[in-house]
Amino acid sequence: MKKIYSLAVVLMSSVAFSQISLTTSGVAYSQNFDGMGTTTVLPSGWSALRSSGSGTVGQALSPIVNDGTSNTGAVFNVGSVGSSDRALGTIASGSTVPAFGAQFTNNTGAAVTSLVISFNEEQWRTGSNSVVETIAFSYSTDATALDNGTWIPVTNLDMMEILTSDNTNTAVDGNLPANRVAKSFTITGLNIANGGSVFIKWVDTNETGSDGMFAVDDFSLTPNGGTLAVSDLSKTKGNFIKNTFVKNEEITFGAQAQDVKVYNMYGQVVKTASVKENESLNVAELQKGNYIVTGTVNNKPVSQKILKD
Repeated sequence: MKKIYSLAVVLMSSVAFSQISLTTSGVAYSQNFDGMGTTTVLPSGWSALRSSGSGTVGQALSPIVNDGTSNTGAVFNVGSVGSSDRALGTIASGSTVPAFGAQFTNNTGAAVTSLVISFNEEQWRTGSNSVVETIAFSYSTDATALDNGTWIPVTNLDMMEILTSDNTNTAVDGNLPANRVAKSFTITGLNIANGGSVFIKWVDTNETGSDGMFAVDDFSLTPNGGTLAVSDLSKTKGNFIKNTFVKNEEITFGAQAQDVKVYNMYGQVVKTASVKENESLNVAELQKGNYIVTGTVNNKPVSQKILKD
């Protein structure tokens, strides 16, 4: 029979989750999970909870650091002992059937109409049954957490048991080529407005006997989307920022713009303002480098990349 444990550390699902900002259409957000180190802290924007089981449904889960030797129902910060190469994994049990995922906010300045999602699936433990295990992927454009909203399944992005003929219930090395599968799929037909959000998640399933451990690594998500018509885009951009190469510590705007936000290349908002035509915004406090500036001009969202020298 499957060993059933309760997690020692849980947080209530009412905790406010951070969001991952998507600032530029066609530019991928990537996450290899190595930044977790050997901690029990999920990357910013990612969350996990108990989706079902005999434990309290909806409780937030913190990842357990492991190398595939555990068969506890939980989410895992998984990797070889002593290795900095980490992945985000899951095992389901009678007490805990996990779900994990992330929230992304569209700050590209235009509607997002498709998402390209890629990752490597890794298997770190075999199960004890002959069932081909599935960790189901879905997304939602109206959810505010992993346990509410309307979710649309995308089977192409499911994690499926890789070692289907091995029922020995033992740890394996998920970094070996035989235990890894690359997956990629484009979700189309979206209309995520600028400022809107999308959630993604994987939900495990509790099978009879001991379950395997499956993990996501080398994840990327690329927003692509609708833009203004070429003539409108050229006109609006021409009126938005006059000096995309900033040498004098000030960004000069060619038109009145509302809800101006300056993002660094990590997707963090570092400056906000509303400006008038020919007005300048002082950015002396910002370090040299590339930034994305978004705003609304003539009721049209627009964004431009700037370089601060």
